[in-house]
Amino acid sequence: MSRLFIVNPLSARVAKKGAVLETLADELDIDCLRLDSFDGLPAAVTEAAKTGVSHVVIEGGDGTVQGILTAFLQQSDRFDALPSFTIVPAGMTNQVAKNIGLKSTSAKAVKSALSRDLTPQNVPLLKVTDDKGASYAGFLFSTGAIPQITRYTTGQIHKKGIGGSAAVFFGILKGLRGDDETLMKLTPVSMTGLYEGPHLGTVVTTLPSLIMGLDPFWGTEAAPLRLTWVTGQYRRLARNVISLWVGRKSKDRSQDGLYSKCVETLSYDYSGDIVLDGEFLSVPSGKFTVTVTPPVTFLR
Repeated sequence: MSRLFIVNPLSARVAKKGAVLETLADELDIDCLRLDSFDGLPAAVTEAAKTGVSHVVIEGGDGTVQGILTAFLQQSDRFDALPSFTIVPAGMTNQVAKNIGLKSTSAKAVKSALSRDLTPQNVPLLKVTDDKGASYAGFLFSTGAIPQITRYTTGQIHKKGIGGSAAVFFGILKGLRGDDETLMKLTPVSMTGLYEGPHLGTVVTTLPSLIMGLDPFWGTEAAPLRLTWVTGQYRRLARNVISLWVGRKSKDRSQDGLYSKCVETLSYDYSGDIVLDGEFLSVPSGKFTVTVTPPVTFLR
């Protein structure tokens, strides 16, 4: 197996404690790409295809994973077979790694994991494509209040040194209080065939669960995109979120303005903020689709 290590030196844990993979790369004689700038990533992916890399180990947070996977999927036709991936969590929240990454970040644990047969998990990613053809791959997409809470979390909570699940919890709590219009601002959205009008937000994922046990999806259709949206006429939001948090998935919440479905594809017309794995995307026209990629193999 030909391996490539990729490290984001700006990821929270790497910046604070140093890169585990850089240390192991020397010891194991494995090429290690340090992403001081993402500008060089496309060329690095092209080189990985030429040299037959079959396993990519990523050390970084959710945004790093999203950027790297997007780059590899954009050049998937250059590979005989797309590499498998392993995630070493190194960001502030590590939502993706908690689902499909390694559990430990110590050099000893990572080295041990890479020395044995890892368990494969095949997961499709979200594919967000704008009307100009630009596309991004990731795992958790949102509009409306969640980008607003994301901006608050990164701008206020992270600056206080609070990261991980605690930061997510405080951000959600701030939003659920409902006393800050900048976090709970209604915005107009159109999702073809599903909803058109003011909304508090949408959230879409292909992950089997989300952080801290909160998995706000209860659609039962046989389709890969798990979607929940909250209309502008919502009520009892905190009560419904708590109910979902404790696993009450069978309740109809439409009377409270909350809906959930599993769908094959989504077509948006939306001019507000959009976030994919914690990273803000720019789609000036506001027109984009969300579909899924072919399954990608993650080893853990």
